[in-house]
Amino acid sequence: MYRLLLVSDQKDVLEAFEQVENWEFNGFRKPHIRHDLEGAKDSLLKHHADGIGVAMKNAEDRGAIFHFLREHYPQIPIFEPGRTVKQALEYLAELRQTLNWLRADYSSDTFDEQNVMIKARRYFFRHLVGGTKSYTCDQLFRELHLLRSRMNPNKPCVLIRAEISDWEDQSPGTSYDTDHLLERELYQSIGGDVKGFHVLPLVTNDGQIFVLAGSLWEEEQTGKLNEVLDAAIQEGIRHAEEYQGLHLRLKEYRVLPSIYALCSDYREKA
Repeated sequence: MYRLLLVSDQKDVLEAFEQVENWEFNGFRKPHIRHDLEGAKDSLLKHHADGIGVAMKNAEDRGAIFHFLREHYPQIPIFEPGRTVKQALEYLAELRQTLNWLRADYSSDTFDEQNVMIKARRYFFRHLVGGTKSYTCDQLFRELHLLRSRMNPNKPCVLIRAEISDWEDQSPGTSYDTDHLLERELYQSIGGDVKGFHVLPLVTNDGQIFVLAGSLWEEEQTGKLNEVLDAAIQEGIRHAEEYQGLHLRLKEYRVLPSIYALCSDYREKA
């Protein structure tokens, strides 16, 4: 059974959770409930939590809790609590699905929670940018919190489509396999944090190559996104050619108002 912490001072959220019946049937123990940051800190010191729900009236209080969780508990999924029983059960089902994925290899000696979370985020972003799965803005918001993405979805981002003209080490069945060898190779040259932005190369299962770049939460962006990204990409391309035999060519460069622009209902929300 997964263990939960709910941090909320909102009556409708608390009432919805009180009305949930048979927590065990849904795969959870009855959650610990706290009402502020200090209560959340106390609970996390005393009790294990597999998922944390946050719903606060005051935006500053919510921001303080998220800041604390980003600093001290960056691997625990954060779920949207829901304001009705129906919503609560729907969002808990999303959390359970995420936890089942993250804990699938828990018995393995090589299990590493951070690496599994990284793989889960890359899996999600591959489907998002490749268009193989459709997400609404609300679904994207919840997924980013469940997977503890460090990219801020409210700020502009860049999406690049690329192709490889030549790869000296390429052989059938190795570049686009389930381990995404090519994606790992690209990340070594292009990916990572740079001046408050995160650059994420992605290779979809059908071999499309994308680079997604956006602002990091609570990081100072020292420079304009386009300028920083252009310099980082060009340096990464030179590194890939010299050290990995990868010859990357950029085909399409899009500046998006936010990651939400990749969602199916973005225009309706805008």
